[in-house]
Amino acid sequence: MFTNIIYFMLALFIFHTGTADRLTVPSLWMSTLGILLIGAFFGIEVHRRFRHLGRLAQGEAADSFLVQRRYQQAQQQFMILSLLFFGAEVYFLNLKSLILLVPGARQFSSWEGVLGISVYLAHLSLIWYYGFPAYRVLFHITQGQGAYVWSQFQFNLPILFPWILVTALTDMLGRVGGAKVKAFLDHPLGEISYILVFLFLMSIFLPYLIKVWWQCRPIPESPKREEISRFCRKLGAPFQEILLWPVFEGQMLTAGVMGLIKRFRYLLITPSLLQLLTPEELKGVVAHEIGHIRKKHMFFYLLFFGGYALLALLFYQLVSQHLLTQPEILKLLTRWQTHFEGLFSLLSMVPLAIFLVLYFRFLFGFFMRNFERQADLYAMQLLGSPDPLVGSLEKIGMYSGQDRRMPSWHHYSIAQRVDFLEKSSREPQIIVRHQKKVFWSVGIYLVLLIGLGAAVWRSPGLFTPGGPGEVQILEKLLTRELRARPDDPRILSGLALIYQEQKRYGEAEAAYEKILKKEPRNALVLNNLAWMYATSRDPNYFNPRKALTLAQAAAALKPDPTIWDTLAEAYLANGRPDLALRIMEEILAGEPANREYFEGQRERFKRELEKKSPEQLGEKISI
Repeated sequence: MFTNIIYFMLALFIFHTGTADRLTVPSLWMSTLGILLIGAFFGIEVHRRFRHLGRLAQGEAADSFLVQRRYQQAQQQFMILSLLFFGAEVYFLNLKSLILLVPGARQFSSWEGVLGISVYLAHLSLIWYYGFPAYRVLFHITQGQGAYVWSQFQFNLPILFPWILVTALTDMLGRVGGAKVKAFLDHPLGEISYILVFLFLMSIFLPYLIKVWWQCRPIPESPKREEISRFCRKLGAPFQEILLWPVFEGQMLTAGVMGLIKRFRYLLITPSLLQLLTPEELKGVVAHEIGHIRKKHMFFYLLFFGGYALLALLFYQLVSQHLLTQPEILKLLTRWQTHFEGLFSLLSMVPLAIFLVLYFRFLFGFFMRNFERQADLYAMQLLGSPDPLVGSLEKIGMYSGQDRRMPSWHHYSIAQRVDFLEKSSREPQIIVRHQKKVFWSVGIYLVLLIGLGAAVWRSPGLFTPGGPGEVQILEKLLTRELRARPDDPRILSGLALIYQEQKRYGEAEAAYEKILKKEPRNALVLNNLAWMYATSRDPNYFNPRKALTLAQAAAALKPDPTIWDTLAEAYLANGRPDLALRIMEEILAGEPANREYFEGQRERFKRELEKKSPEQLGEKISI
C-alpha cells in the first residue's frame, strides 16, 4: 500500500499540473482516439507479459523466488508505465479539456479531479485484472478474478480519501467563503497552513471512515479473542477496538494499526492471520503494533507528510526560478508562448516528481524500516523473548508464498527481521544502538526541517510564486535577451506584462506600441494594452475610448473569451455596463474554462448597471 501511495501522489500531481486547452471538434476526436489507443496498447502489453509469467510459474522447474521477483518487477514497471501514459494523456492529448466537457467539471474541481484520476485507475485495473492469473499461481490464493480486482479498489481507494475531501472542502469554501478566504487559500502560506491543518484533522477522523469503507467488524467471541483482549487489557490497550480486517476477502496475512488518537484508533487483524497464528504468536503481532503506538510512529508519519508539503513547496520555488534563469528554457517558452503555462508546468513537474520519489522511497523509507525494527524490538522486550514474533513472521512467509529473503523499501525482509531479533536477544547493546539511531535520525530531520522552514519564512520573494524575487529574475533575463534581439515581439510582450503588473504603465505602453508598429494585428498585444487603458487607476493612462478601439480590434481578430472580457471592461469604462453585461452573458453561454471568474464579472456588471438610469447610459456604442 505504501508504494501505491507514491504512485497515486504522482498521478494526482500530473493531473493537477496539466492544463486545459480549448478543443475544436477535430482535436476532440483526435484526443479521444489517442487516449483509447494508449489504453488498448497498454492492456495488450500487460496481458502478454503476465500471461508469460503465469506459464513460467506453472512450470515444474520454476524457481518460485525468481518468478516472484520477476512478477513484482513487471508489476512495478507497469505501474511506472501507467504513470507515463497518464502523463501523455494529460499533457499531450488534452485529457483535462475532455473532462471539462462533462457536466459539473468546470464548476467543481473535486468532480473534475475524480473524473481525471478515474482514467488513471482504469490503467491500474488492467494491471490487476491481467496480472491476477499469475498472482494466483505464485501466492496460492483462492479468490476469484473479479473479486480480486474489486478488493484492489477497496484496499487502495482510501489513499485518495484525504485528497477527495480536501478538494471538496476547497470547492465549498471557494463558493461560500468570500474573497478574503479565497485570497488566503491562493497564497502559498495560506495553502500550506490549510493543508497541514487538514492533514492533522484527517489523521484523527479518517481511520473511522476507512474502517467503515473496509467493512471491518469486531472479532467474534472465541478463545483467541479472549486471550488477545486479556493481553491488551493487561497492557492498557492504547486503541479503541480490535477489528477483523476483511481485505482481499480476508485472505491476506497481515495486521496493522491506524489512528492518531485513542478514540479513533483501531487494531486490524485479517481473518486468515487470526486463524493461522497461535495465541502466543498473535501476542507477538499485537505487541508489535502496540510498539508503533508507544513509540509515537503515527505522529512521526504525519510529520513526514507535513514536512514533504513544506519541502515540496520550497523545491518548487527553487526549480521554477532556476528554469527562468536558463536561456534555453526561456527561448523554448517564448517560442511556444501560447502553450507557456502547460509547458512550464511540464518542465517543473519532472524534477518535482523525482523529488517526491526520492523523498518517500529513500528518506521516508529509511524511517519506516527503522520504525518497524523499533516496533519489533518493543514486542521482544515486552514478551521477554523474540520467539512469538519470529514464529508469526516465519508462518506469514511460509503460508503467503512470499520468499522470506524478499525485502521492500518500507520493510526489511522476514529473514532480516528474524536475524536482527535473534541477534538483539543475545546482544542487548544492539537494542540501545538502534534506539539511539532512531532518536538522532529523527532529531536531525527535525532540525533540518525547522531550519528550512525558517529560511523560507524569511525569504518571501522565494516563497511567493510570482513574488519579487521571481519577477526580478524573469525581467533581468528578458532584458538580457532583448539586447540580443531588440525587436523580438515575444520578449517585448513578456516585459510589457511585467511592467503592467508592476504598474509601470509608461514602460508597458512603450513596449506594446513598439510591438504594434511591427505587428499591428497582434490580437494579444491589442488586448493587453486595451485592458491597461480600461482598468488603470493612474489618470495618465486611463483612456476608455482608446481601450474600446483596441479591444474591438482584438475581438475582431480573435473571438476568445479572454479578449471578449477585455471588451466588456472597455464598455464598462465607457459607462456602458449594459453592453458589458450582454457580452458576459454571451461568454457564459459558451461554457468558458474559467466559469467562476466570468460569473463574478457578470455579477459585478449587474451591480454597476443597477446604479445607472436609462438616461445615464448615454449615446449608443456599437457592440
